[in-house]
This record gives sequence, C-alpha cells and structure tokens, in this order.
Amino acid sequence: MSAANTAPVAPTPGAPHTPASFSSSLIGSAMVLVTAVGELDASNAWDLADYVEGVLDAKRRLIVDLRGLSFCGTQGFSSLHHINVTCSRSEVNWVVVPGREVSRLLRICNPERTLPVAGTLDSAIGVVSRPPRNHLRTLPLN
Repeated sequence: MSAANTAPVAPTPGAPHTPASFSSSLIGSAMVLVTAVGELDASNAWDLADYVEGVLDAKRRLIVDLRGLSFCGTQGFSSLHHINVTCSRSEVNWVVVPGREVSRLLRICNPERTLPVAGTLDSAIGVVSRPPRNHLRTLPLN
C-alpha cells in the first residue's frame, strides 16, 4: 500500500506560538499513522507520547510523521525515546518521519541513530511492514 509523500502544512515561521496538534489515521488494518503539526516544546512534548500510546491499541505498526512541526525542542527527543521504549515493550514496529526541525534535533540528540527514521512516508511504510526489530540497542562503552 502506498501513501502520498506530501508533508502536512507547517505554520508560517515567525507566526505566534502554535502548540502542536496531533491526528491519527489507519493505513490498512494494522498500521496507524500519527501526524503532528505546530510546535513541540517542553509544554506539550509528553502529549505526543501520550497520544501515541492512546491510539496504538492492538496495532503492531506505527508511523509518527513529524514533517509538519515548525519547532521541536529537546523534550521532543525525550518523547520520541519514550515512544521507542513503549513500542519495544509492546512489540510494535515503528518509525519516525522527521521534518527539517526534527532532523536537526536527531542529529544532535541521536548521533548513534538508535531511533528508527525514514525519509519519506512511502519508505516508512516499507520499514514498518518488515518483521519487527528490537528497538532498544546497547551502546558501546567507549
């Protein structure tokens, strides 16, 4: 199954603070797509993790589309890490599709690339359609 590669419309830079809003949709019967638009910061980053947990239900595949975020603070990475742990515990195969803001954050906070990332929505569908992997990785003690 394929999905459009169009990114959600992000708020105009320089506009007043626009807290992130979340939506979800099904792709097939076992895959859920969570989309975030707006600004994800310390005041609402955990709302993303809570939202994801609320929509997972019995789904075994998750795509978190963050291309519509115009800002993502470091607390957003903590939220993604929490989603990673939740998905690992529940044996959910998941991936994040970052936009410019989230990609910048991941370069800084995720240099070991421990979170699953896809460049497009189509590639994300391919990633989560594969057999599940262990999302938690041990890091070398160097």
